[in-house]
Amino acid sequence: MKTMKPFKWMVITGLILVAAISRLIPHPFNFSPVAGMALFAGATMGKKAWAFILPLGALFLSDLCFQLFTAVPGFYGWSQFINYGAFALIVCLGIVALKKVNVKNVLLTSLGASILFFILSNFGVWLVAGGLAPYTYNAAGLFNTFMLGIPFFGNTILGDMVSSGVLFGAYYLIRQLAVSKKHLVA
Repeated sequence: MKTMKPFKWMVITGLILVAAISRLIPHPFNFSPVAGMALFAGATMGKKAWAFILPLGALFLSDLCFQLFTAVPGFYGWSQFINYGAFALIVCLGIVALKKVNVKNVLLTSLGASILFFILSNFGVWLVAGGLAPYTYNAAGLFNTFMLGIPFFGNTILGDMVSSGVLFGAYYLIRQLAVSKKHLVA
């Protein structure tokens, strides 16, 4: 049978774009599909450049939509660059840790992505907050930054796990449907 690589690429791209668009729907703070998009792209994209381009590009487009069409700021300062870097590292995590995709690996890697994002994003807030209380440029200020981030961490974990589960699950179901219709999806 003929390999349908364009079909695979369209499915992966479509799922990532739908996840990015879902960011625009009202949701609890930090309950976001972004880490799920990054893990999914890292694990499924054959060309690794696209594993970075797709989720980071979709993130940028959804941030642009926030900026242009809502009251939520899509672009909020220098710490955003650190967040984009964190998501690039989460793509790397998907490439390395999800060579074998199964429920256990997706859940553990999703948790790792949540922890990575929590550490880097809060460090970014502390780094660019201008040294103002409670984000003073000392150990106490850094500690305060992480403590202030804890209330958002639960939603980060839930959002990452749900979005990873939905993306990987939908991809699996679409592949099974395509195979059951006598198509081979590579």
